[in-house]
Amino acid sequence: MLQRLFFVSISVFTLLLLAQAAPTRALVTTSPVSVQSCTVQRWQRIHTNPYWAPFGPYQYGYSTPVTDGIQISYVNTSNKTADRVAFVVNYRGDVQHIVDLGTFSPNATISHTFGNYTGDAYIGGKPNSCAVRAVRFTDGTVWHSLTH
Repeated sequence: MLQRLFFVSISVFTLLLLAQAAPTRALVTTSPVSVQSCTVQRWQRIHTNPYWAPFGPYQYGYSTPVTDGIQISYVNTSNKTADRVAFVVNYRGDVQHIVDLGTFSPNATISHTFGNYTGDAYIGGKPNSCAVRAVRFTDGTVWHSLTH
């Protein structure tokens, strides 16, 4: 009986330690970050004879439209400072995960351009979908999307 009580108390103690060490998750169903715009950029030829031609990143004909990254603008709508925001973007059926690192204050508008979708065939600036997947806050809490 004493041995069983000892085993149960060790198990409970271990569970408490694991629960304390695990990052806490915010129990919020709506995203604490609001995407304002998500635009795939079209590559624009700036130089008539670029120094890297024909060995540069764009080995397509000059008349073929290609992408040059994606710009995501968003607002941290929570009352906490975030330090990591993860997005999931679908463009032309190509799903990519984009992570933005930094210090994102509450109610601040952030607009960053990422290298994802560079050199792809350009079929318009609007991706099929662009959503927040997860947000990590500086206090250690993490919000995860339930749908992505």
